[in-house]
Amino acid sequence: MATSSITHNFVVSKPNSVKRFVAAIDEADRDRTPKPTLPGRQLTNPQEILALMAKRKKQHV
Repeated sequence: MATSSITHNFVVSKPNSVKRFVAAIDEADRDRTPKPTLPGRQLTNPQEILALMAKRKKQHV
């Protein structure tokens, strides 16, 4: 799994290395691209879900 490499333990002991490590984490946090907002809403009403699925089924027939 790709994420397994970030679960390994590592040691940062020199004060200068600690500062660089914290700065790198802060920089990575600032550089995150924002998640785009997508149009739509979450359906929770069973009747709405059935109506949507019925529409979808009609389109694929």
